[in-house]
Amino acid sequence: MTPAQLYASCVDSVVSISSTVQTPSYYGGTTEGSSSGSGFILTEDGYVVTNYHVIEGATAVDVILHDDTEYRAEVVGHDATNDIAVLKVEAEGLPAAPVGSSSALNIGDMVAAIGNPLGELASTQTIGYVSGINREVTTDSTIISMIQTDAVINPGNSGGPLFNMYGQVIGITTAKYSGTTGSGATIEGIGFAIPIDDVVPIINDLIDFGYVTGAYMGVTVTNTDEESAAMYGLPTGARIEEVVKGGAADRAGLQPKDIVIALGEYE
Repeated sequence: MTPAQLYASCVDSVVSISSTVQTPSYYGGTTEGSSSGSGFILTEDGYVVTNYHVIEGATAVDVILHDDTEYRAEVVGHDATNDIAVLKVEAEGLPAAPVGSSSALNIGDMVAAIGNPLGELASTQTIGYVSGINREVTTDSTIISMIQTDAVINPGNSGGPLFNMYGQVIGITTAKYSGTTGSGATIEGIGFAIPIDDVVPIINDLIDFGYVTGAYMGVTVTNTDEESAAMYGLPTGARIEEVVKGGAADRAGLQPKDIVIALGEYE
């Protein structure tokens, strides 16, 4: 499709999300604030996908459709590690977004992001290209493999869909680099989206069970590169930064600063 055709076909499947959030007050107690983001309709009966950080800490979540119809949403489940959340609104016959495959993407493919930048410019479309794949991006101390794109991503776009030009969701827009480098150069056109293939099983688990099934180590890690390892006399491997309390790694006795060099017979 052309960008105009894609917008006409897909915009009704994209939603704005408004969350009411309680935050600690400087003087004690809490204050009520709001946050906003984007999402997309996954099923006609009201399941909606967004980023976890869009609804994190929310006491109430509202989903606003393209035609300004507003629904109070229930948080069905979330996975903070992969920054995914599933919401449910009580509605039928909603315009669900077709889900494609991110594994077929190539650098140079054209993509489109539709979302709610700045929390007030709902249904904004930006066009760009796949600039990179399998980029390891750190968000809130979690490393996620992402699609890099130069389609403009701004605050409020988080949780919205990244479409291929067939109008299929192939990613979930999540983050961007911004600001300036140490040398003073301005950073432009570096946005990221979670590949849809990586999170479809997670989304299905959240819908079916409310949590993610399967093996889960329960750690946040960073890589120890060879240069740093040689400098400090450490092995190369996955350095544990954080251990989830009560998780498998915690029960096994793993601790922050441990370096995992192998799993069974696999280095």
